[in-house]
Parts: sequence; structure tokens; C-alpha cells
Amino acid sequence: MQMHENRYIDILLKLIYLILIGGAVWLFFKYAFGWTIPLIIAYLLSRLILRPVEYLSVKWKMNRKAATILCTLLAVSAFCWGIFFLISNLVREGLLLARDLPLYLTSIQDKISQAGQSLGALLVRYHLNFFDPALLTVDGLLRQIKLPSLNLTRVLNTVGSAASSVPSILITLVFILLGTYFMCSENQKIFGFLSYQMGPAAADLARRLRSFLYNSVGKWLRAQCILICVTFCELSLGFFIMGLPYAGLLALIIAFVDALPILGVGTALLPWAALSLLTGEFRRALTLLIIYLVVLTVRNMIEPRIVGGQLGLDPFATLLCIYFGYRIAGFGGMFIVPVVTLTLIKLQEWGYISLGRDKRRRQTLPGEKPGGPSPGQGGK
Repeated sequence: MQMHENRYIDILLKLIYLILIGGAVWLFFKYAFGWTIPLIIAYLLSRLILRPVEYLSVKWKMNRKAATILCTLLAVSAFCWGIFFLISNLVREGLLLARDLPLYLTSIQDKISQAGQSLGALLVRYHLNFFDPALLTVDGLLRQIKLPSLNLTRVLNTVGSAASSVPSILITLVFILLGTYFMCSENQKIFGFLSYQMGPAAADLARRLRSFLYNSVGKWLRAQCILICVTFCELSLGFFIMGLPYAGLLALIIAFVDALPILGVGTALLPWAALSLLTGEFRRALTLLIIYLVVLTVRNMIEPRIVGGQLGLDPFATLLCIYFGYRIAGFGGMFIVPVVTLTLIKLQEWGYISLGRDKRRRQTLPGEKPGGPSPGQGGK
């Protein structure tokens, strides 16, 4: 799609168009996305209970509204219970960790010093003089890595402010409950009204986008959630067997690190095992290595069956989207920007927008009729 006859003005207009789209997306996720989260949760829950409602109303001859109320109460109750259970345990373990953090930092410094001495002895023993063992002393590491500091008073103030927002949380839960009910019981009426207001072309685009996002991004996100849950269960069981405190909190953090692109569970477990080995904790190092191998083996076994494919972006393009997404919108941008980029690419393939030259279209050469061969090539 050409926006102007002049080539350079056309490029400039397309660049402005792209910047405006990117700015609108950034403003939405910066200021309005938080408001739409309850609506998104209600929509997802309504899609989740749609089939059970159909089953109860058709097979068991139950009134559709009664079936919708029952499934809505069960789905929202399960969702709220899961969130409460997760947050309560994380808050409890987080407060205990904040209380014991100074002791752990002191222990870490002692272990770093012991590991530095052990590594220095190994370097001297095998005459490896290219590495300076002073880098692994406590002072050397602290000059490069700033250990985290946690203010317990600030944590308690945060918990207090969260407790003061209970009325807002209750209103949000009521909205999710009612939104789930109406989106399921009046599904055809709501989406029929929206389709009528958007018009045939926009409604067709919305249906194609929804189908595309569900079949690509939706399935990929669902697979990642399954992988995170499996990794979390494996790590929690392993840390519990090791007798580690805050096993759930550590397992959740490492499971989310494993879900991040490029990184993996080895980012946390392998350095931990190496440090334990250098400090003489051979049993812990071996256990961590076994946990890492188990997680890696299980992931390689189940990932091809549940993922089925990636987002559809080139690996380098995915890396760029992840980096700039993190720079623009933080942690959430690492997942949002690749999805937005993939959607724009799909819109260009469908012909709704034009962000650049389409490789699939053969360009007409000078002196060549559109669709015909160039002079001198001949034709049949």
C-alpha cells in the first residue's frame, strides 16, 4: 500500500504511522492495561466454563442460567483460592526471608571467601596463572556484584497498604464474577452486538485476529504455563527433600527464570552447585546437579508434545523484541512486544497495513509491463 507518490515521503509517512502505532500500544499498556486485567480474566474464565455450561444444559437438561451460575461460582472460587494460596505462602516465606536475610548474606560472604580460597589453591596446584583468584574474594565480588538489601519496615508498609486496598479487591472480584457470568450466559448477544457495531470488515478482522492469537500465542502461553507448573513442582519437591527453607519461594523464582527466553533453570542451579562444590558441600552440589538433570530431561520430553511450535518470529527478531520490550515496558514488555510485532506482521500479510516491501510480490522492472517478462527475456 503506497501512501504517497514520492518514495521518500511515502517512507516517512509509513515511519510516522509505525511510530504512532507503537506509541498507542505503549500508552495502552502503560496506563490502561491495568484497568482491563479484570475484564481479561473474566473473558478467559467465561471461555473456560463455556463447554461445561453447554454440557450441563444439553446433556443434563439443566437451565442454562443455573448452569452458568454454578460453573461461574466454581471457576471464580477456584481462581481466587489459587491466588490466595499462592500469595499467602509467598508473603509468609518472603517475610521469613526478610527476617533472616542478614544471616544469609553473612553466610554467603563466608562461602564466597571459602570458594575463592579453594579456587586459588586449584589454580596454584595446576599452574593456571591466567586467572586472578583475587576476583573471587569477598571484596572483589562485592565490587562487581551489589548484594541485595531489603528494608523490613518497607516490606511491612507494603503489606499494610495492600491490606488497606481490600475494598478495591472485593469490588474487582465482584466485577470478575459478574463479568464471567454475563460473558458466558449472553455470549452470542454480546459478541453479536460488538460485531454489528464494528461492521463486517472490522468484525471479520477481529475474528481472524482472535483465531490467529488463540492458535499461536494462546497455545504457546498455555504451554509455557504448563512448563512453569511442572518445573515449579519438580524444584519444590527437590528443595523439600534437601531440607531447604523457603523451598516454595525459591522454586517459583527459578521456575520463572526458566521461562524467560535465553535463560534457563541452569542459570540458577549450576552456579549454586559450583559454589557448593568449592565450599566442600559435595552432597548439596550433587543433589542440585541431579535436580538440574531431572528438570532438563523432563522438559525435553514434554516440551515437544505440548508446545508444538514457537511464536513464528525469526530468532534474531525475537531477541530484538525481547530486548527492546524490556527497555520499554520492563518485564512484561519482554512478552508483550513480540506478540505485538507478530500481530503487525500478520496484519501486513493479510493486506490491512503496509510497513515495508513485501518479498512475495515480484517487483516490475524498468521497461517491463506489469506481470510480464522484461525485454530480451522473451516469453511463451
